[in-house]
Amino acid sequence: MISLSELSKQLSEPSKPFDSWQPIHCGELPIVINHEGKWFYDGSEITRPAMVKLFSSVLCKEGKQFYLKTPVEKITITVDDAPFIIVDWRFDNTVQGQVLCCIDNLARQWLVSAQQPLYIKDYKGSKVPYLKLPYGCSARVSRSVFYQWAEKAESDKLGYFIKSAKKQFYLS
Repeated sequence: MISLSELSKQLSEPSKPFDSWQPIHCGELPIVINHEGKWFYDGSEITRPAMVKLFSSVLCKEGKQFYLKTPVEKITITVDDAPFIIVDWRFDNTVQGQVLCCIDNLARQWLVSAQQPLYIKDYKGSKVPYLKLPYGCSARVSRSVFYQWAEKAESDKLGYFIKSAKKQFYLS
């Protein structure tokens, strides 16, 4: 059986040394990621998945601002809510127990753990779970995934939760 850290390495994209990159801020691009996780350039949707994946590989959030960041330049973009959406999920078995694996709208896989926890945030007047991702980014859990989790959720005096890596992550 595989460990949680080994599984995480298999699923993750190669890490970028964003912290060591000190590029020049080059202004703003008319790129918008809307509330559905769709990417637009100057009002036109970017429909090529490879292009969206390329941009998302250099996306980071510093403070309250999102950037496309490379070793030589940093460009501001606009994100309406979370840049990614959790659209599917499964449980994977590891030596640490069952781990919730979330799949985002770009088909990337993320493990819910203490390093990448679920947290609750207000979205359009409702409390919604989000998954913390690397580089300051996050993914909002889609309504359909939330309802599937609600069917499997356990509860205690603090509310409803789902377990991953032997930890409880609350859904409300």
